[in-house]
Amino acid sequence: MATFRTRTLPRRCLVSIAALSLALMPTALLFPGRATVAATMPPQRAALISIQPVNDKGVMQAFVGGFNAAAAQYHYAASRVILDEDPSTYVSTLQTVASAGYNLVIVTFPPMIQALSTVAPRFPNVHFLLLDAQIPKPLPNVQTLFFYENQSSFLSGALAAYMTRTHKVGFLGALVQDVINRYLVGFYEGVKYVNPHNTVCWSYVNALEDPALGKQFALTMYGQGIDVIHAATAGTEVGVYQASEQAHKYLIGADVDIRPFDPSYGLSASGPDFAQAAVLVMRQQANGTFRAGRQQYGLADGAVRLLPFNDKLVPQSVQRAVLHVQQLIVKGRIMVHTDTYLKQLKNCS
Repeated sequence: MATFRTRTLPRRCLVSIAALSLALMPTALLFPGRATVAATMPPQRAALISIQPVNDKGVMQAFVGGFNAAAAQYHYAASRVILDEDPSTYVSTLQTVASAGYNLVIVTFPPMIQALSTVAPRFPNVHFLLLDAQIPKPLPNVQTLFFYENQSSFLSGALAAYMTRTHKVGFLGALVQDVINRYLVGFYEGVKYVNPHNTVCWSYVNALEDPALGKQFALTMYGQGIDVIHAATAGTEVGVYQASEQAHKYLIGADVDIRPFDPSYGLSASGPDFAQAAVLVMRQQANGTFRAGRQQYGLADGAVRLLPFNDKLVPQSVQRAVLHVQQLIVKGRIMVHTDTYLKQLKNCS
């Protein structure tokens, strides 16, 4: 059985290729605590269908944790997590859940696009959320949730610009796709915001789970005079950690806290806060402000972030400067371009 972590297809989603049985589990059995109904609020019932195990110590564990916390905070009458790793049952599972009296049904990642497009029109009174993927035709009861990774990577760029000594920094991406390009554009603009004379080079590994190749690419970049790399390379990033340690050069990661993996040279990381994303949509549903259509969330929503600094490496003065930049983005005083702007940028400029 081959499995992998999920976020986008292909970067954030590795689907089990073995047909596993469907497990229907109350959140209270997976996590301590159970939501209760508040007398002053209409009863809400939410279900989350995950296509991968929820204890992955990564994206889904964070997202389910936020889902569970929000169910309690906003007094949901019921909340349930459904695990379905068998693509052949996605439609039937979603059909069953949607007909079970839930007000909000959350599904995750591109493999659920077809099932959602098939089932959602049959239940116009049920709200659906699709995480990190887009359905072909917008539906009035479906929200597709995306992130402004470019905003958080702008902070990574600012951090790199403050920490570089060679004034040459790099970005290493897993694949050429919109989400990776959002990281790249934000990083580039953050570097240039702090020092327009810094050089920014980038490359793509074209692999999701190849640590050896990631290490090779990173060592090549470090060998070219780059002394800080921002990597958004999924499972390939393990090799980038190793390259950073071997070259004694700085690294900024993506999505997960880098400090346990590269304690000597890992500066920080940036990317979505999946727990907060779950809270956002659960709050919308509870407050009657659910938003249909494509929705994208950023720093002002708490949906993307710069993860903790490595205090042993990043001076307090630099931390304060980067956090000041963050406030400027939140206040709208700095506007960060998105992935479509990449064609305007020149590599190693």
